[in-house]
Amino acid sequence: VTLTSFLTFPNGKTRQVVMKGKQQGPLDRSSLSMRLDPTEEEGPIYMIVTELAPDTVLINEVEKASGKIVMTASLSVVDGGKELVQVSHEFNNNNMAIEGHQVWRLKKA
Repeated sequence: VTLTSFLTFPNGKTRQVVMKGKQQGPLDRSSLSMRLDPTEEEGPIYMIVTELAPDTVLINEVEKASGKIVMTASLSVVDGGKELVQVSHEFNNNNMAIEGHQVWRLKKA
């Protein structure tokens, strides 16, 4: 599985992150999580991605050095596949308080 994301900053620069992983062990309904690691640069995080069939993926971003979750998100297909909804929560690693929320609605053009 490959996950590619990018962000364009106000100054026009773009940052792209590509992460890859594969399911460990046999492909069955009891093991629907996988680890994704950066492909090109040694980044400070990895992701644990879990499928919640039929329409949702959970993502935990984990800080490699500490093993602590720094962000958790859900990505769901809605409206018959015409829209994606993502909800994210960022954590403060000192006290595990939620420091930020992001909600995205992405529609097919």
